[in-house]
Amino acid sequence: MNQQLSNLRLPEQNTVILIGRLTRDPDLRRTNSGKAICVFDIALGRRIKNIVSGEWIDADPTFVPIVVWGEQAERCSERLKKGHAVCINGRLNTNKWENNDGIKKSRLEVIALRIQFLSILKDNVGKKTDKNESKILIEEEDDDDTNVPF
Repeated sequence: MNQQLSNLRLPEQNTVILIGRLTRDPDLRRTNSGKAICVFDIALGRRIKNIVSGEWIDADPTFVPIVVWGEQAERCSERLKKGHAVCINGRLNTNKWENNDGIKKSRLEVIALRIQFLSILKDNVGKKTDKNESKILIEEEDDDDTNVPF
């Protein structure tokens, strides 16, 4: 019976949904073949209740690297900046490489498959959007970055 259980193939699921704010402006690059790749990090916060005092406090944020490919990467580079809120639907990926000293490195990152811009510049409010942008939620934001917690 144990042999039969060990031979069973389990269904695999690799899906993440994250909502957070960019910690820096997106970095757009191109591969040797010319394909666009945009990289940025988002901060994910959470609130926890102090059992003793009953107060809600902000827990330490989690920082997650995001990788976006193709036309979506170009749009992210054009429209996002530090502090903007986004909703990312994607999958986890382990990026492995060897540095100049021959040391093997790796990091867990999210490959974004779908991005919703939850913050947009005030200048764009009221302008027509194409069908790919019809689900953008609008959150007006201050021009001042000093209130961004990272």
